Formats: sequence, C-alpha cells, structure tokens
Amino acid sequence: MEYRCLSRSSVKHLTALCVLSIALTCANAALWPSYSSDDAPPSRCSGGRGLKYLSGDALTDSLDCLGPNNAPYPSAAVARTFSNWNGNSRRGRQSKLPSTLDPAITTSALLRAYDEVNNEAVGSSRYGRSLKNATPAQQCKSETPARLCKTRYNTTAPMYGVSLTSGQPVTIVQKFPDLLQQVVFEVCESSECDVVRGECTQTYVPYLFLVIPLGPVTLTGQDYVLVESGCVCKPKYSTGAAQEPNMIP
Repeated sequence: MEYRCLSRSSVKHLTALCVLSIALTCANAALWPSYSSDDAPPSRCSGGRGLKYLSGDALTDSLDCLGPNNAPYPSAAVARTFSNWNGNSRRGRQSKLPSTLDPAITTSALLRAYDEVNNEAVGSSRYGRSLKNATPAQQCKSETPARLCKTRYNTTAPMYGVSLTSGQPVTIVQKFPDLLQQVVFEVCESSECDVVRGECTQTYVPYLFLVIPLGPVTLTGQDYVLVESGCVCKPKYSTGAAQEPNMIP
C-alpha cells in the first residue's frame, strides 16, 4: 500500500516537472525572436544601385548599414562631429536662422528644376508656334528628339563615393535631416541610339561633397565625386566623341 502511494506521488511530481519544463521552453521560444532581431547584423547599404562611383542612400538605407568596406556607416561619429551644424547650439542673431528644410521638399525641388531644364516636352512647347511658318525641312529637323538615348533620373543622398582627385573611396557626410547632401543623377537605360545608329555613352559631372576618409573618422574636408549626368549618342561611324558641354564620359 505504501509503495502504491509513493509511486502515485512520484508520477504527480514528474508530471508537474514536465509541465513546468514545457512552459519554460515555450516562454523561451516566444522571447527568442526579440533577442535574435536585436543581435542581427546590419544589412548592406542598398541605395544607389547602378551608380558607378556612388553607393548607399541616406534617405532609404538604415543609419548603420554596411558600406563597401563591410563596416557600418559612422553615423554616430558624423553626428558628434557636426552636432553644431546649421547653428543648432548657437544663440543671439544666429538663433533666428530658418529651420531645416524637409528633405522631401528638397527632393521635389531638385527634380522639378532638373525636369524644367532637361525635359524635352518643355523645349518642344517653346517651338510649337514657330512650326506653322517653318519650311518642311525645318519642321523635319525640329521634330528630331533632342535626346537620342533613353535615360532615367532621380535624386539620392549618397553615403559612399570614389574621390575624383585621389581615386580613393570616401565616406560622404550625411546627417539626417539638417545635413543631407542630395544630388540628381541620370543614368543610361539603353545601349543603342533610337534615331541615329550608334552607341549610348554614360556621362558624368563632378559634384563637390563634404566627405571623410573611408576608415577612422579623423579628418573631414571637401572632395569631388563623379555623378551620373545623362547619356550622349556617339554615331557608329563617327571619328570623334559626341559630348555635351561639361560632360565627362
């Protein structure tokens, strides 16, 4: 009789221990995703894909994304170095400086200005009235599209680049939202010209950026980095390169 009671008591204890063990396992499994997400390594900077000399985009990438040197972007060091940028800690007359412009407004303004300068539709509307009195030869010439190569343009706030002066990689200073260095890029989307048979060549223009060396944050300065600026069509049998002003192929 005593043996049976002892056996039943042992079974109850073992059952209780099993239930407790299962509960702890479930709780640990429920908490584990939160710990794993915190310890997950930062992702690689994905903005600026397709650009030859630029990578990363401060408007879309995380502040600690991995750059071309497999190290996180030094956002904390940049924030400390440029903590007084735009007179944030100054007083007196300089305290009346306007507040930081919304990056989205800057993006819209850049794209609108670029479109007004480069859009073919704007140029076509200017010559619409004069076509009525033009000769057939002039009309045919004016109907030729100004751009023979299909392109795509947008804005980016690049985080890394290649120096035009030294050829070495640099970290471009980007501090959200008061020190964002946005630029407009335009890339080739076609390899052949539409009207004249030839090759589409990507062109670049140098932009002056505030940069730091790609490594320990010890020195800041300004440097030029090439940014995609459009396409030019080089006719197949042309002896010289067809370049637009201020373009670097």
